[in-house]
Amino acid sequence: MFRSGFIKLNKNEEPKEKTTKESKDRGVIYLGHVPHGFYENEMKNYFTQFGEVTNINIPKSKKTGRAKGYAFVEFLYPEVAKVVAETMNNYLMHKKILVAKYLPPNQVKSNTFWRCNKNKIPLTIKNRSIHRKAMERPLNPEKEKESKAALQKRIKSLQKKLKSKGIEYEVQIAV
Repeated sequence: MFRSGFIKLNKNEEPKEKTTKESKDRGVIYLGHVPHGFYENEMKNYFTQFGEVTNINIPKSKKTGRAKGYAFVEFLYPEVAKVVAETMNNYLMHKKILVAKYLPPNQVKSNTFWRCNKNKIPLTIKNRSIHRKAMERPLNPEKEKESKAALQKRIKSLQKKLKSKGIEYEVQIAV
């Protein structure tokens, strides 16, 4: 059994490194205080007036799926990104003042844009909607009878406990 779990086809051949898009020669800006409603499509349309936009990353909350309020925008040329950072810093948009900073290539992390083009709903929100739909679905008649019988049994045992402590309380069950 191999330790790593992978089979080497040719021992003499060196493994090839993944070729990733070099973003060292591109300009990246950080946008803070991004207003609600100013998302990927709107940003791309807005920032194309300055130059070609290659990537946009708006981090979203795993819990709610809403934008966290900041973004990273990558331009084809670093000069364009510097101009955008200068002009958009302290820019008033939708009652919020944007904060724009140019990020030099050594400050940009390699995984900044790894999810930028995926328009997927976070898994927690998806699971929540699946559970909500399951709860809204009506039960079949047999299961409904079983659940009502179990509920009546629990209520009777609760009434016995209350009666033993001197409390008389009756619960009406809608049938």
